[in-house]
Amino acid sequence: MSKVSIVIPCFNAGALLAEAIDSALKQTYPDLEIVVVDDGSTDALTREMLDHASWPRTRIIRQENAGPAVARNRAIEASVGDFILPLDADDTIEPTYVEKAVAAMNADPNVGIVYCRAMRFGSESGPWNLPPYNLRELVIDNVIFVTSLFRRADWIRVGGFNQSLRLGVEDYEFWVKIVGLGRDVVQLDEYLFNYRIQQTSRTSNFSADRAAMVATYAHIFRDNIGFYAKNAEFIFEHRFGLYDELVRYRARYGNLDLFFARHPWIHRLAKKLGRLVGLI
Repeated sequence: MSKVSIVIPCFNAGALLAEAIDSALKQTYPDLEIVVVDDGSTDALTREMLDHASWPRTRIIRQENAGPAVARNRAIEASVGDFILPLDADDTIEPTYVEKAVAAMNADPNVGIVYCRAMRFGSESGPWNLPPYNLRELVIDNVIFVTSLFRRADWIRVGGFNQSLRLGVEDYEFWVKIVGLGRDVVQLDEYLFNYRIQQTSRTSNFSADRAAMVATYAHIFRDNIGFYAKNAEFIFEHRFGLYDELVRYRARYGNLDLFFARHPWIHRLAKKLGRLVGLI
């Protein structure tokens, strides 16, 4: 039986960390370990919890704050599993996730990533309706969340998570590199991962900073130019598809846009009414 290492970066998430670890310890797959990396937490609750942690099969590593990519790499370096499953400190997994993911990985030696369907909880609830994986979708943007099983050998081959991507989407680049090795991706048709939605998070802050997003995705593109060049048709199909949508929009709403441009006070009034209706 192959050992699985569940790696958890933690920064000031002490109030939620126990739920994540508890979900990992409840896995039906018996041969696993948990490695938590405290990424320089400053919160007193988190520091106190980790100082007195006594979870079974769990190791705690402390480091200065360096970001999730560094923390995941540090945890993987300290782990011994043949398979790795990252888990953020505020999320949880269902009891059979590891068992079913390992079975899918062992069924085909060319599979490099196994993930599942995800359910949102917290500030929002319900299925997280990401597009199902295919190569075209991955070329355009990420459709695989970080809590996905992969092989330690592939992590070594691609050089781990890119530690320069501190603002976000380091998992996207990691999947691009693994798929670039020629690996297949399997999605389990079950809701086995629970993704917590919070009012503010690293992801929401990143999405709100357009300049940072552009710079980060440009960095990923340049560092993986061979992957994107090989799949350039998908990029241009997407680009021209957006053109078609814009033409349809202008044909349907062009006169309305012109009317609002000529009467901006009506546009402002419509926006205020829309916000009021949304609050009712």
